[in-house]
Amino acid sequence: MAAVPDRPLDPTTVAECHTAFSNILERYVWAIVRDWSLAADVVQTSFVALSRFGGDVAPEARKSWLFRVAHREAIRVRERQKPYIQSSKELTASVFEAQATYEINPLSKMADQEDIDELTKRISELPQEQQQVLRLRFFENKTFAEIAESVQIPIGTALSRMRLALDRLRSITR
Repeated sequence: MAAVPDRPLDPTTVAECHTAFSNILERYVWAIVRDWSLAADVVQTSFVALSRFGGDVAPEARKSWLFRVAHREAIRVRERQKPYIQSSKELTASVFEAQATYEINPLSKMADQEDIDELTKRISELPQEQQQVLRLRFFENKTFAEIAESVQIPIGTALSRMRLALDRLRSITR
């Protein structure tokens, strides 16, 4: 098979794509490989491929192209990990039994949904500043430095708001 020629994409466009898609792409890959460090490696590999070969990809197709590349790489990584997983004694009956029980028992899924609904309700009862920091941290996966910058508060205030929100949620759920 002939080597694919490099058709580089300009670094500015790659950086824009990274900003727009890296978080969601990493979560998608994690669902396949179940390891955050491996997911980060796969995402990095995908963006290297975009920078080297993305010159021919139409702007509106870049996101789907990245997902296809990441998906293929994640499958390769997962296949390479199989021998290690199969040889591990810890990942035997209890893990697979728990997974099977969860998949078979619809009540487990209903209970999980009830927990999610309850947590969502409790979050909405928090002060607006705490909700904002909590959502930025957990739903948008931002660092505290990014949160502080986007909300225009000191990083210590962002950390305090997160701690207060988590403390309040813990006290409500007890």
